[in-house]
Amino acid sequence: MPETELHVIFDQPNEVFFPGQPISGRVVLSTTKEKYKARAVNIKILGLAHTSWTDYESVRRVDADGKVSHHRQSVHYSANVNYLDYTLLLWACKDGSNELAAGEYAWSFSYNLPLNVPPSFEGKYGYLRYSVTAEVDRPWRLDKAKKRCITVSPLIDLNVIPHALTQINDQASENLGCCCFKKGYLELRVNIPKTGFVPGETVPMNIHILNHSSVPVTEVKAKIIQQCKFIAYRNGTTFHYGGGYETGMSGQLQETKHDTKTVVKHGQEMTVAPRNEHKFAMELRLPSVTPTINQFSPVITVEYIVQFHVETSSTFGSDVDCEMGILIGTVPIRQFLPPAYYPQDPNLPQILPTPIGGGVVAPPPGYGFLPMADGSEKGAGDASYPAASMPMYPIPNVPYPSKDDGTVVIPSAPPLSYEESMFGQDGTELNTDENEQPFAPKYPVFNNLPVYNPTAPPPE
Repeated sequence: MPETELHVIFDQPNEVFFPGQPISGRVVLSTTKEKYKARAVNIKILGLAHTSWTDYESVRRVDADGKVSHHRQSVHYSANVNYLDYTLLLWACKDGSNELAAGEYAWSFSYNLPLNVPPSFEGKYGYLRYSVTAEVDRPWRLDKAKKRCITVSPLIDLNVIPHALTQINDQASENLGCCCFKKGYLELRVNIPKTGFVPGETVPMNIHILNHSSVPVTEVKAKIIQQCKFIAYRNGTTFHYGGGYETGMSGQLQETKHDTKTVVKHGQEMTVAPRNEHKFAMELRLPSVTPTINQFSPVITVEYIVQFHVETSSTFGSDVDCEMGILIGTVPIRQFLPPAYYPQDPNLPQILPTPIGGGVVAPPPGYGFLPMADGSEKGAGDASYPAASMPMYPIPNVPYPSKDDGTVVIPSAPPLSYEESMFGQDGTELNTDENEQPFAPKYPVFNNLPVYNPTAPPPE
């Protein structure tokens, strides 16, 4: 056992916090040394969006003799968005000895999260990360630190987003065969009963295949993919969280990276004979994933797409594809659930919903941020910046209701659990250090929600 141990213990056991909710807990220092050198103990709470990668480009050079050569050089792109940067002094030595006697010491801390911050997210080219670090300032020695990452999960209520209830319809067709070997065409029609879903919910898909060709359909595949977009700037740029929005604020060269991951997929073998049609339903259950990120984040966005693929036995031009976007929130749509899922309890304070812009995507790169290429601060309340054009997260009523073990619950919500991201700790490896354990964000997953599919085809 080490002579000295430092721990950060949160009052919220699952370490998941809502915007507007206090991050509270205590820092515990235990030492068996008779005289442990310490000048002060601090707690630091950070919220940061970070993107970073290295590209390569060819550079043309001409020497003194006029000889031309080309060289490959690396170019670094990065961007930071500073959401939180809070430091609190928990203890300081007042007698000048800079010593602590052997024993165990505990200091409480509390900090209210800002309202308009995006959810935690770990990606290939960047992250949205919130951390709490306890530091012991030690004279003439290396400081001792303990860093803990936490999950921030906004209450994104699908009930206040009008288009979340809207059905989605799409269709695609393809002429099969090629040249003089035309085999007719294949048509695919897809319906999803609504746009908004939550992790744990089943996404029903009603599929209608019209086979006007001379070859049979052999298989239908469906999958939900996560599309991530990362923005960074040549030689780096920093955005400071503020209350305004201004376009064209950075003159640096901007680059974009995309990353696509499969969330869930399913294939179904079948035969739709030539000159026939077939209607059927498929289902995909959403695992633990981050909600849609389309505001309050000028450098990272996350969206979800449902893709469909129909295969035939034709050799050339044999497939038909289509795709449609869905919205993932953190509070399910009430009107499609039985009343038993929402028992009325007047003793529970109401938590106001969190609109996310009604489908309007935040303009990149700068909603609510003041970018300073030189790294200097810019006042967030500067009156020269216009007010934000998108709805702000409303202030929840507090205190947040909690279970006996201190776990915060969402009032009037179906049963849920907080589960680690389905991608686990395979997110970005950027900016990890020895004080930080491998981290995977936790997201709310709603268990056993009934499937809403009023447009499902009748069973065969």
